[in-house]
Amino acid sequence: MPSGPEGISVPHDPRRALVTPLSQRVGKRVLSRPLMGRLASQLTMRQIKKYESRLPRLWNLYSKIPDDTRIAPSDSSGHQRFLDSYYSFLRQHVSTLPIQPTISIVVPVHKTDIEYLQQALASVAIQTYPHWQVCVVDDASGDPEITSVIDQFRGAFPDQVKAQRLDQNVGIAEASNAALELATGDYVGLLDHDDRLYPNALSEVVRFINLSAEDSGITPEILYSDERVIGSHGQTLSDPFYKPSWSPLLHLSVNYTTHFSVYARELLERIGGFRTGFDGSQDHDLMLRASEVASSIVHVPASLYQWRAHPRSTASTLASKPSASDAGVRAVTEACHRRGHPADVIFEPDTGHYRVDFHIPEPKPLVSIVIPTHDAPALLDRCLQSIRDRTTYPAYEIVLVDNRSTDPEALSLLARAAAGQGTTVVRDNGYFNFARLCNAGVAQARGQYIVLLNNDTEVITPRWLEALISIAQLPGVGAVGGQLLYPGGTIQHAGVLGIGDQIAGHSGRGRAPDDTMYRHIVSTVHEAIAVTGACLCIAKDIYTETGGLDEHWVPNAYGDVDLCLRLREQGLRNVYTPYAALTHHESPTRKRSVEDFERSYMRRRWPDALLNDPYLNPHLRRDEWYRTDHRFDSPEIPSTIFDNLLEQANVFGPDRAKG
Repeated sequence: MPSGPEGISVPHDPRRALVTPLSQRVGKRVLSRPLMGRLASQLTMRQIKKYESRLPRLWNLYSKIPDDTRIAPSDSSGHQRFLDSYYSFLRQHVSTLPIQPTISIVVPVHKTDIEYLQQALASVAIQTYPHWQVCVVDDASGDPEITSVIDQFRGAFPDQVKAQRLDQNVGIAEASNAALELATGDYVGLLDHDDRLYPNALSEVVRFINLSAEDSGITPEILYSDERVIGSHGQTLSDPFYKPSWSPLLHLSVNYTTHFSVYARELLERIGGFRTGFDGSQDHDLMLRASEVASSIVHVPASLYQWRAHPRSTASTLASKPSASDAGVRAVTEACHRRGHPADVIFEPDTGHYRVDFHIPEPKPLVSIVIPTHDAPALLDRCLQSIRDRTTYPAYEIVLVDNRSTDPEALSLLARAAAGQGTTVVRDNGYFNFARLCNAGVAQARGQYIVLLNNDTEVITPRWLEALISIAQLPGVGAVGGQLLYPGGTIQHAGVLGIGDQIAGHSGRGRAPDDTMYRHIVSTVHEAIAVTGACLCIAKDIYTETGGLDEHWVPNAYGDVDLCLRLREQGLRNVYTPYAALTHHESPTRKRSVEDFERSYMRRRWPDALLNDPYLNPHLRRDEWYRTDHRFDSPEIPSTIFDNLLEQANVFGPDRAKG
């Protein structure tokens, strides 16, 4: 029997039984006869695709089997007891907290499935936190059954439910505004008419409101939680999406906050609520505008919301609502203009995200590319040639810092480079100290921006400097790093993650550059605690004011991480961009060496930052691939138990809230 957190048994998933025997048979076949591996794999994929095509129908049939005859272990009630105990604790404990806000749940409704609507409303009724209000507006659905469901719900909770039916269809933004006008709570939470809240959703939000107020003295104006996608029948389709802490540049690229989002009602009134003309991306537009004026944004690291994927929902794919991406492009473009940094925005269908290219003012600022080097003329020549042949940015200089080169070809190459235009050679005859070499190069640099670049890199994307500078110029940004690939084409660096005792790791290491890991994170601009010094862009004045790389304590390893953490200490954000791509040949001129002392220093200097990376959710493993750490999963509710909880709400009759 599968086990959940703390060894708690969880109900058996009958869908898994369809695939497991197949994988076991194929595994034995491949291990015993390796030459048949490829043929067996192809056969397996065909069979898996066949099963996948049948799963919706099989699950539909399974969901109609009476609960007492479904395939489930007899002791699955153990998980039910755990949930009962947990919810009972929340009901009693949260009531003792000093801040007890009323949370108004806004539900715009239009021609949705009756069962979905019943479940959405019932999921509010079963909340462990009692101070809620539901504001539901029917956007001229013209369906008597929808009217009946809303009337039944209002009749069951007359003091907590406000409802309105519009005579004409006005779209989700205006319908949501109509629901906002009904709201009287301190906070407003957004619930789609076909989704569901976990029973602990509001309790956890209230706990984090209180925690934030106690920690910072500021009551948060925006909170957002993790979420999970479910299928048409309530079955979970994947692990929860465990999100990073507030990341404004990531949020420009994709509306990762989505559900469950809760706003101070006064904040929504201040910004004028939802804007018409952005239907399909109205939530993204709302968060973009609200985040620009909110005093505090808090991430609740718990899965509190079930986002239902079906053919007409954006949880399934943006292609289900083509106008949504167009509205999203306009929302992001306008946000960039409001913030004083105009940008060209395009929708990337492969990822479902937006590419944001901030305009760089004219005349283009000078960029100094600082390259420490030692011998290896072929390596350096390839690096320099790739810069000169492929770079489209017009205003750059190259500063070579030579550390005791003796190879005649290398010396000749350096001499030719020094004689050419736009290249300076700095001599450093001291012992190898990478931090000192970089600092010496920066001291001689004339540019407004610095790019620290390894001599073992090779430019891939011609607009790599534009990609780096366009972000480095933004207020509040410290260092910007590019996407580095191994010679074989897999990722070497897509941002740095704090992984505790192991100090730091490179996001996506070893994966393909188009890997879909963590909602396409390696293909998307996002904040990170650090970026690699093999390609690091930073404003020269910020580099100098921060003290540059630390020559004393981390001269050769982790100096880039240390610098980036000092930038964060000053309130600056470090950013990764996939649009500055280079090949990294991984230091062939120097032996890879990390001293124990440098590790010890980093653990001593940055214990909290490395253990509590805000961009690596606490539910994820401390590694480089954003994998769920199932030891710390949010309490999950099997679909059968959720169905029972919704039925127990007894709002729509014994047979009306089943999924």
